[in-house]
Amino acid sequence: NSRSRLILEKEAANALKIKFICNLLKQCPPGEFKNVFEDLRFLLCDDKLMKQEVAQVCTNHSKKNFTTATIKGDNVLVTRHNDMGGDRFFDPQIKLSFTFDPLNRRADKILLYCNIRKDKAELWRETLNVTLEAYMKRHFISGVCRVYRKTIKNKPFLVVCMESHQNKKFWNFLWKSEWIIAVTPPVSEVRGDLKVQLHYFKKANLHWTASSTAEGSIYLIHRDQFALDFEKFIETEDNKFQMDLVNSLYDLSNETWRLFRRRLPVTRTSISWDILMMT
Repeated sequence: NSRSRLILEKEAANALKIKFICNLLKQCPPGEFKNVFEDLRFLLCDDKLMKQEVAQVCTNHSKKNFTTATIKGDNVLVTRHNDMGGDRFFDPQIKLSFTFDPLNRRADKILLYCNIRKDKAELWRETLNVTLEAYMKRHFISGVCRVYRKTIKNKPFLVVCMESHQNKKFWNFLWKSEWIIAVTPPVSEVRGDLKVQLHYFKKANLHWTASSTAEGSIYLIHRDQFALDFEKFIETEDNKFQMDLVNSLYDLSNETWRLFRRRLPVTRTSISWDILMMT
């Protein structure tokens, strides 16, 4: 009957809206998720649909971009590696768990996290975490690092998550890397993924993404030496990635962007990408 047809049409329309909204939210630049969410919410005029149907997209976006939160003055990360389920995450360094509000980037319902074995592997994790936190302070204007213990196919691993996010007047910038260390003494295989995302929105709306991978091996004999060796390894890879970025942005500024400007004369100001990246 006509009523059933109207219900089906409404459900189909809502499903299409949800798909469209979720696709847009998945493309949000880091640090701008709430702004995009609120704009879509205003356009859709359906709070219930927005809050219920896209909640998982909010959480996944936070985990994907290693979103930070603050607990009692300490910065923590939200990633897939410390996800306890039910919107609750744990931090192995400050031994707390928390729920996370992805829209407001706020940690709530903080509890002690006691599910940490104080064994030899934990000492290695803590030592590496402290070393890399010092590395972040030396090399990044702002940033957070966490080392997690994982078991993959019954084999022990250390997973390092690092992020540095800068939010300026006309641009957003995220540098993040994820390193997986197989705990297989005496030599450990290391694999890393590095990624940069840049959103520039002064007289233009530009999204730029670059990524790289790295592999190597490190001796797992002495705890302190292992941490220092790993720090040197990622410093070398970070520097290599940064130089590749500078060269790529130079080419973009002098060739691709110049052609782009001629096709879009409304954008009359070229961007000094190399200066921007080094800020």
